[in-house]
Amino acid sequence: MPVSPDEYRLMDVQQGGCCFYCGEPVGAKATFDHLIPLAYGGLDAAPNVVLAHRRCNQRKADRLPTPEEIDRFVTQRRRSQLGVWPPLLALRDAEPGDEWITVARAIAGL
Repeated sequence: MPVSPDEYRLMDVQQGGCCFYCGEPVGAKATFDHLIPLAYGGLDAAPNVVLAHRRCNQRKADRLPTPEEIDRFVTQRRRSQLGVWPPLLALRDAEPGDEWITVARAIAGL
């Protein structure tokens, strides 16, 4: 499990009990979605994870988050012990078309 039970509860509160992607109540069937996918070096920990419906998680698949999703994530995590993984901040500031290389450089620089 990428997050502890305490981190899960905190995520649930910060997300208002809703799926990060569609905004509908997620309930006990929440899945963990990695904003930067594991397949591309994403961190398997709370600073890179949101709660999502299984169908929303599958729909997102291995794509990077949109700038709007990153901004929402950063806003939710502001002043939170869960934190924001630094490559997400680098991705937010990436030039269009350079997203993947920006993520790779940010991960390599950690």
